[in-house]
Amino acid sequence: MNSELESLPAEIVGLPLMRIASDLSLMAWEQMVAWRPLLGASLDASVVDTKTSPNDLVTRADAQIEALVRGYLNRVRPHDLMVGEEGAEALDPVEFFPPDLLLKLHAFDSEAGGLVELGEAGEHAGVSGAAGPDVGEQDSGPRLEWHVDPIDGTVNYVRNIEHHAFSVGVCEAADGREAGLGLGDWRIGLVASPGLGATWLAAAGRGAFRIDGRLSDCREDGSAIPARRLRGTPPGLSGRLLATGFAYALSNRGAQLAKLDDLMTGYDDIRRCGSAALDLCMVAEGRVNGYAERGLGIYDYAGGAVIVEEAGLKVSRGGSGGPTVAADSQEEVDRLVAAI
Repeated sequence: MNSELESLPAEIVGLPLMRIASDLSLMAWEQMVAWRPLLGASLDASVVDTKTSPNDLVTRADAQIEALVRGYLNRVRPHDLMVGEEGAEALDPVEFFPPDLLLKLHAFDSEAGGLVELGEAGEHAGVSGAAGPDVGEQDSGPRLEWHVDPIDGTVNYVRNIEHHAFSVGVCEAADGREAGLGLGDWRIGLVASPGLGATWLAAAGRGAFRIDGRLSDCREDGSAIPARRLRGTPPGLSGRLLATGFAYALSNRGAQLAKLDDLMTGYDDIRRCGSAALDLCMVAEGRVNGYAERGLGIYDYAGGAVIVEEAGLKVSRGGSGGPTVAADSQEEVDRLVAAI
């Protein structure tokens, strides 16, 4: 694929927003792994419910992870806005997690025994290693929106299919009625998949990368973190693949299938992995050439869209329910938007 093995730039690792995203993905990863054996093969109603159809699943794990993320952000970025899929009430990570995990969180102050606010300069008193390098960001920066999908690919997760992930994208918050709609400048994106054992991350103007495992497990003592720089599909690669998804509701599926022939123009086959966040990461890696889907929430594509853009590709964000598209040229993005 069109990626280069190199080191993850220290300027990305040290970004305060990326450190926060690393904390969030650590908590989510831990809980996805912890919940998975409890789900079993029977899709037990005590831990699994349905959304719009019997195959559109939500688990107690989704709600719990979102609650932990909300509790963390309430303390660490109290002036920001979090937009989540499940609408779960906040849960305090300090009361929930054991001390050994809390010590891995950048925002945990071991002396105070709690989470502390992290401004955009990344500095606070009493947290070893919490202050990142000077990256030109100030504590007085704008209010931000955190768009979080606790488990993107819930059906896959419940059925023990590897393609599921935690996803977070951060943008500057708009005012008034436009707040929470993802309309501001996007700052960072992170997608972490315990099933695939990988994390994808990107920061505005700094590129997109894939690392093995969790960002939180990488050494931050100055040692290089092996990473692959993402640049989309390499020129000359034979064949073209399009990633897409279909609605669970039968009433919507007929219209989608009717458009499939037009959508596939110029492509040899489709891929349907069941996670919009991971589909977008595959575009950034060059594993597929394009992605198009209608009906997503902003949290579905928030992290992955930043990663695609920072890989040098084009994205059209569909808002809540509109066409979300990624491809290697604006012309192809426009064509896919019209076709989907």
